[in-house]
Amino acid sequence: MTIDAHFAAIEGNGPHHVLVLHGWALDSGVWLGTRAKSNVTDFTWAYLDFPGYGASRPSQPAEGVDGMAASALSAVDELGWTSFSVVGHSMGGVTALRVATLRPEAVSRVVALTPVSPGGTPLDEATYAAFANAWDDPGAAIRSNLAPGIEADDLDRLVARNRATMDRPTWEAYLKNWTSADFMGDLSRIQSPVAILYGETDPFITADYLKPTLDHLPDGRLVKLPSVGHYPMIEATAEAQEAIEKALRA
Repeated sequence: MTIDAHFAAIEGNGPHHVLVLHGWALDSGVWLGTRAKSNVTDFTWAYLDFPGYGASRPSQPAEGVDGMAASALSAVDELGWTSFSVVGHSMGGVTALRVATLRPEAVSRVVALTPVSPGGTPLDEATYAAFANAWDDPGAAIRSNLAPGIEADDLDRLVARNRATMDRPTWEAYLKNWTSADFMGDLSRIQSPVAILYGETDPFITADYLKPTLDHLPDGRLVKLPSVGHYPMIEATAEAQEAIEKALRA
């Protein structure tokens, strides 16, 4: 398989290998704060950029969540990893779950932060258009719909990096991907423990939204992160990384 997704960074020398997947609005730079606080003795972290983002920007966007998962697995194969955990945020969280359904024998843990649904997120025409047009002012959309408590300077940096690492066609292609996920019935294939972390103040990814996903997982648990919204790794960096590593060790 052609490699069309590339790692922006591989850090650490630990025996526990971790594939890390970003969400829709930002490349793997969304993890820069948590990377600085990560345990690189016990873990090896591989931060992937999906096709069309960041280090993989020259590539055409992946088609569907299945295409995203296939790109991630192809990149992991290049590392020679036969056993690994997957951490993913939002769109990357649902892709982490897909990776675990496609290669359950290889995935030892899944940690999904504020993941969108494996059953898709149906949007009416007007709402879908509003999400697509949020490209014009992503900062306002993030504050009003995802992270109402995010600090202004953090939001400014997020938006600046959004503009520096992707383009509008990529934005629109991946909107289609994450809203149309359709593998809820395959979650029973996942053999590993799954921790789903969500932000207490996230208006979008709530406990009620996540309930169908939890109900379909053989070994899933829900973890609430207090006082943060959709971007725990930005809004409460140390706490988010601590929660991720705790779930990976569980």
